[in-house]
Amino acid sequence: MKFKIIIAVAVLFTLQATAQLNTFRGTGFEIKYPTSFKAHGAPGTLEMSLESVFFSSPDNLVEFYIFSPQTSGVANDILVRSNEKQSQVELQKGGSSLIKYWTISAKDDSYERTYQETVDVNSGDNWIIGLKYKNQAAFAKYRNDYLAFKKSYRKTGTNPSTSISNNTMDAKFFFEELAEDAAGISKTVVYIEYNNKKIKLDTIYGSATTIEKSNYDVRKIPKTALEACGAWYGGGGTYFYMIQKGTKLQIFKAYADEEAPQSNWEKIKEL
Repeated sequence: MKFKIIIAVAVLFTLQATAQLNTFRGTGFEIKYPTSFKAHGAPGTLEMSLESVFFSSPDNLVEFYIFSPQTSGVANDILVRSNEKQSQVELQKGGSSLIKYWTISAKDDSYERTYQETVDVNSGDNWIIGLKYKNQAAFAKYRNDYLAFKKSYRKTGTNPSTSISNNTMDAKFFFEELAEDAAGISKTVVYIEYNNKKIKLDTIYGSATTIEKSNYDVRKIPKTALEACGAWYGGGGTYFYMIQKGTKLQIFKAYADEEAPQSNWEKIKEL
């Protein structure tokens, strides 16, 4: 397991980065990064509304990463890809925080990326910081800059223009269970009731039900999700959750199989 960048806090205070720094302000957080680095997030998104950002070095040897939702969320832009392999997640508990460490490596050994996620065990709020590097020489070259980047992160007051409204959206799932077909297979039509409209979402196998919030962790559903549902049938399952992002309602979908891990959550609709 390669966690060379995870070092004692005392060492953080003894190391100084040599680069001049810019301050990046996202939605409810700020962080400092070297002026020579290029910051980039979702295309066409204003800086103050970003929850996750990448910072690339001028020689493209390393890339810093921060994910800091206003409360909690899933960092879909750093999930393991088909050409990569992931280490086991290591856990460390300290006070009210649970810290997770993991590494993702290219199968051809062309790069490695390592992450640290901090989760508030009481509220479920989380944030992730990470580093991608081509080789050990690149890691050594930018090590101090990364440690300064990591140390500079802080939560800030939410931006009224981008924060989630205090008035939670009135949206919920409901279901229409279909009669079994000639083969004895049951299906359910999943709908969303939103803004006084009935919106058909999908037809799935099995009998769909809502998921209790106490079971969200099992399905990797954000604690801030408005509602979640799903059905298990014939060794597989289909699941959905809806979440409020600013003035938008987003719906995500994932699959599970008894012989394979649950798929990554994919956004399938935005209202």
